[in-house]
Amino acid sequence: MMKKPAFICSIITSLALVISSVIIIVKTDYIKRSKAMPVYMVTELGDLRETLPTKGVVIPAGHYSIHYDRTLGSVKEVKVEEGAAVSSGDALIEYNTTHIDNEISSLEQQLGRLSSLSSKLESDIADLEQEQLDQSVDLDDQTIAQNDKIINSQISDKEYQVQDIEMQSDQINEKIKQLKSDKENYVIKSKMDGIVTKVNSFSQSEKDPIVSIESNQPFLIEGKLSENEIIKVQEGQKAIVSAAVLPKQKNEGTVKELKMTPIGKPSVEEKESFYPFILEMAKAVDNWHHGYHVNVDIVLKERNGVVVVPDKVIQKKDAKSYAYVLQNGMLEKRKIQLGMEINHRQEVVEGLKEGERIISKPSEELRDKMGITMPINELYLKKQTMKTFTNEQTIRLVLKGLFN
Repeated sequence: MMKKPAFICSIITSLALVISSVIIIVKTDYIKRSKAMPVYMVTELGDLRETLPTKGVVIPAGHYSIHYDRTLGSVKEVKVEEGAAVSSGDALIEYNTTHIDNEISSLEQQLGRLSSLSSKLESDIADLEQEQLDQSVDLDDQTIAQNDKIINSQISDKEYQVQDIEMQSDQINEKIKQLKSDKENYVIKSKMDGIVTKVNSFSQSEKDPIVSIESNQPFLIEGKLSENEIIKVQEGQKAIVSAAVLPKQKNEGTVKELKMTPIGKPSVEEKESFYPFILEMAKAVDNWHHGYHVNVDIVLKERNGVVVVPDKVIQKKDAKSYAYVLQNGMLEKRKIQLGMEINHRQEVVEGLKEGERIISKPSEELRDKMGITMPINELYLKKQTMKTFTNEQTIRLVLKGLFN
């Protein structure tokens, strides 16, 4: 008879415990309604570049030819062969200098004779000076004075001759120096680093060069731009160039020259005119050759090392732009200032910095200061994992599911 009241009492006690537990949990663990974590991305720094694509062809940076010079006489030797690499200052052609060599030899012989004569005079002067010292002490003063006068006159005369010989020698040396300098003009040297493209040792025509050279310095790129394109380009702008046969090799150049004279004769029947341009490569490209066709991207605008985001992360309203930034489990609808945009990649000038988490695909239901919860880990749903939870942890999870 006493079992029924005891059972009822047990039920009431259990309900009281459950209700009190719920009250405690609700008071100590308020469950705020929030949004499950949307997909987000982390902002990074990147580069943006607006380019004008065109094409061109490789041409040498420089070219020059050496023709026969009649004023220098006959060619003695051509010192290079076709295909040879030459550096600035290397000898290319040597003219015959026999007449100069003969004149130098004759002058050097004159120097030899003058040197011998000068040595003889110096010896005579030394003998005369010794003769003065060796005069007999038995001679009277008048005789000694007369002898000194005669000897001094002879010494002065010979010293004058020595000075004259020195002047003649200096003049001859200057002439020899000038002839040797003139002789250097008979050796024609390269004005640039390059490749010998043509050799004709027997040419004596102003039209047919003896030697032709093309520069191997940084190549030039020659191309053309339409009238609608050339107004966007300025001299000094950077360009990225790749040869058609080496597409992965990118090289940097600069717009060197824009020619505003149209190619060919303009016609009203044509839709537009074209104008030539020249690019100068920043450095030599060893595996490029004259005549290679290249792809050119002229850089019109460029921004490097800036915050770049996909344009899909940006929301716009009333001519203002926003991005949802995730901070401490909350969303912040942040106003941002946009800059350059290329291929759906947008520069953020102000409002975002590197390393911030932003919502990748913002929806209309997102709000400023909205709470964000992480999606439940599927491990929690496994029976084995559930057994490791305490009763209180289990009740908390159930309540979160009910109230969220």
